[in-house]
Amino acid sequence: MLSLVLLFGKFLFLAVLYLFVIMVVRSGARDLKDATEARVSPGRQRVGVESSGAPSAGAPGRDHAAATRGAWALVVDASPVLPVGSVITLYPGERVVIGRAPESDVVLSDTFVSSRHASVAAEDDGLVVEDLGSTNGTLVGGRDVEGRLFVGPGETVAIGDTVFVVEER
Repeated sequence: MLSLVLLFGKFLFLAVLYLFVIMVVRSGARDLKDATEARVSPGRQRVGVESSGAPSAGAPGRDHAAATRGAWALVVDASPVLPVGSVITLYPGERVVIGRAPESDVVLSDTFVSSRHASVAAEDDGLVVEDLGSTNGTLVGGRDVEGRLFVGPGETVAIGDTVFVVEER
């Protein structure tokens, strides 16, 4: 009787072990697939990531003169997930959340980015960057962001391995 229980235990252990290995392989494949993608989540029409230097056309109802006056841009300077030169355009009063979570306005599939990593808000004079309690922090010009920090044109914002340069449009 004892040998039958031990034999059943061995099969149960092997079944759990195989399920664990399958789950690890599926999770790794999903992470590798996500690491090659960065996307703007659907339903967030007001913010777009453009692959050229042109302002985003994501703000409905703005004419060309308004679109070129008072806008701010985060231009990708270096990134493992976004093409260099991609642009995120913000108009005064707009705010985006950057993170790894699908609910984020700008999704960066980077292991060094928290699910809700940082927020960037546009004001008339520049951008305000706020770290949202991320694990690895947000850097502006190589300095850690504590609380809210005003960022002007030409400054760099680093979130994970992605580096943005602030530009006025």
